Amino acid sequence: MRQKISTILGTLLKHRYSCLAGRQACLRSVPKRFLIPAVVLVMLAGCKNINAPSVPYEQWQPPKKVDNLSSSDKVWTGIRSRTPGTQEPLSLVKLLDIAFNNSPVTSRAWQDVRSKSAVLGQKKSDLFPQVTIGADGTREKSVASTGVVGNENQLRYGPSGRAELLLFDFGGRDASIEAAYQDMLSAGFAFNQALQDLILNVQKTYYELFSAYSRLEAAEADVLDAKETLDAARIKFEVGIVSKLDQLQAEASYNNSLYDLEDAKGSLKTAKANLATVIGFSADTVFEIARPDRELPLNMQEADIKEMIDQALSDRPDIAAARSVLMQKQQLVKETASSLWPTVNLGGTYEHDWYKYYNTREPRDDDYAYGGYLSLSWDIFDGFNKINKKLEAEAESDAELEGLRQLELQASADVWTKYYNYNTAVRKLGFSRAYLESSMASHELALDGYSEGLKSMLDLLQAQSSLSDARAKLIDSEKGLFIAVAELAHATGTLSAE
Repeated sequence: MRQKISTILGTLLKHRYSCLAGRQACLRSVPKRFLIPAVVLVMLAGCKNINAPSVPYEQWQPPKKVDNLSSSDKVWTGIRSRTPGTQEPLSLVKLLDIAFNNSPVTSRAWQDVRSKSAVLGQKKSDLFPQVTIGADGTREKSVASTGVVGNENQLRYGPSGRAELLLFDFGGRDASIEAAYQDMLSAGFAFNQALQDLILNVQKTYYELFSAYSRLEAAEADVLDAKETLDAARIKFEVGIVSKLDQLQAEASYNNSLYDLEDAKGSLKTAKANLATVIGFSADTVFEIARPDRELPLNMQEADIKEMIDQALSDRPDIAAARSVLMQKQQLVKETASSLWPTVNLGGTYEHDWYKYYNTREPRDDDYAYGGYLSLSWDIFDGFNKINKKLEAEAESDAELEGLRQLELQASADVWTKYYNYNTAVRKLGFSRAYLESSMASHELALDGYSEGLKSMLDLLQAQSSLSDARAKLIDSEKGLFIAVAELAHATGTLSAE
């Protein structure tokens, strides 16, 4: 056998140069007795093959043609084709509406719910009898060694059917259906959680972008203040009232404000790209946003934190999803326990056959058979497989219970943290407003005093720095308060489009 294979391979190697001219020429040049082995080897040679990198420090090169790297990416084409559809500034409500229709996160969660619903339908099918129909035909021909006695030449054909219904399995079927039902509930709650997460992400990125616009305006105001300080220093230096140091310090402050302005421009671009991707658009999509259409929420400081925690444990979709998962695991324990006991089935069969004879003149005849049965099946020993499956299900159920406890503890801490973050944000907003008012007044007096020779350049730069810092703190505190309210609603499970 080895010698034969060697002969085939040797013959093929002799014709390897003719293969370069094409497979057909290659096959014609191979002797006929080697044609089939040659075809097999050529087909094997044409199979896809991907080699690993030759060395561990060079980038791996994919094949020349890779289907998932095709330039005609339909997914990206669909993303690229989406636009806001309006040139008007987009409000938060409009952004949420766009996100609900475009976000792949919620769409994926929705498809998961549909999948779980179909699984539940599959499990419910066990409540109905399983009916199978079929048909077959058999041609039989036999010839006796002597004479004609025993010769057969006939055709048998006809339909058949079978129906079987599970009557009793110690609760395993019902537990399986209930487990699938709880799994679907869990997916539904996970979808609700995905919606709330999307709403929170849209709100946060919206307020981030709005704050980026505000920071840009503040940076432009800082540049104007620094330019005004620089002009005052130049005038006083030119008339010989101050030294060159004042002008250099003012120039340094002005250049630093230009640096901050460019940083604000870059942050604005990043914030805009983040919001675009959250609502399902390409990062380079052109759109504008409207200012927040509601006042800063300042009227929630007297809420009862205990009631808020209880509300969160009652309303949060992720908690509800975890409870459904726990119930699913408990039902799976019942299902595996039922497999330790027998099952009872009720069934029936029917078969009808027709016969056609070719070696006799007998007419075509037929026969049929039907019957019913009641069966009991019990695997009394399987190497402790089912017992270990039951132990596995019990351990998973206990683990899920501990996971639920951990999640509920985290939820209470989440509500507590977000509630006091909100209270802190309210107070920080009040202080930042007062800080801005005093800084503006201080800067105005410092500028006047410097122009009149009553204040030094360091006094003016300090006042200017405080004013810039006050603008930034006010912007951050306003953004922080809006986000704190959204995060508190998210933590309590009450964040919705309304």
